[in-house]
Amino acid sequence: MKSILPVLIFSLLITSCASSQKSKIVFDPIVLKAKETSLYSEQVNWEEVNAKFIELTKGKESVEDLKEGLQYLINSLGDKHGAFRSVKDYSILVSYRGEIKEEDNRNSDFVNTVINDVSTKFSYKLLENKIGYLKVVAIGTGDVKEQADLIRAGLIDLKKQGVEKWILDLRFNGGGNMEPMIAGLAPLIGEGYIGGAINSQSEISREYWIKKGQFDNNGRIVCEMENLPKISSTEKVAILLSRYTISSGEMLAITFKGRDNVKFIGEETAGYTTGNGFDKVSDELALVISQNVFMDRNKNRYDHKVGVDEYIEFQHNTYLKNDQQINEASRWLNE
Repeated sequence: MKSILPVLIFSLLITSCASSQKSKIVFDPIVLKAKETSLYSEQVNWEEVNAKFIELTKGKESVEDLKEGLQYLINSLGDKHGAFRSVKDYSILVSYRGEIKEEDNRNSDFVNTVINDVSTKFSYKLLENKIGYLKVVAIGTGDVKEQADLIRAGLIDLKKQGVEKWILDLRFNGGGNMEPMIAGLAPLIGEGYIGGAINSQSEISREYWIKKGQFDNNGRIVCEMENLPKISSTEKVAILLSRYTISSGEMLAITFKGRDNVKFIGEETAGYTTGNGFDKVSDELALVISQNVFMDRNKNRYDHKVGVDEYIEFQHNTYLKNDQQINEASRWLNE
């Protein structure tokens, strides 16, 4: 009688392989991209999230129909800085609506009508005692060189008027593209290493430099700019912050942390101190989630908010001459 043992073993191997193939998880491409890039990836049960996301999006194609699933995915990351944005115009299609550990103390009407007003542009002014006032607000899509040139032109003009003391107002900065902000202000930030970002493994993932008046973003010169105006590191800079300073506005503030002759005045920032990616997951959708944490030139990381040296509560809808933060900044600059 022939032995059936080899046949049994062979059958078991086939069954085992088939079972293994059946148990192998096939991730939805959008979920997989989030898994690969999220700063909080290790905190997520990806098998559960993937199964639920597929259930919510099965048979759906339009962005509107996909929103329930997209919302679920963003909330599952626990990433308050996370969103899905339009590839076309960068508008937010879905943003984080999950649990927030700290109550948001920002006035939503003020955010919508003032902070998020895309018509508001960079502005500057010469104040008394030759103090240069620079108001840098949110910057969205557009030509980076053109946007940076606008800020740099303000620096050059104020310097020509004899300015050696500066107020940088970031209280109304709702984020957006940090590149034209930092590139435009490069001579004021100062030469050398100015900060970067740290990933989930506590490894430096990005490094930022100012080299001859130009912003080097992780080895890439953002836009070619002349090394003007010449601003000494001894020139004092007062940085104004508020609860409305957010995201790239916070990173811009962080580039001044550790610079000589700087004072931060106002309120601590909103606390969106993470660098977001912009990963196209379809022709219409971009996954914009936290991938790293900001750090300053001394490699201090900012996991929560950017603090101030002197607290002064933000005043809504006040005039420049009655602004307590500007008045305190002027007093310090004139010491």
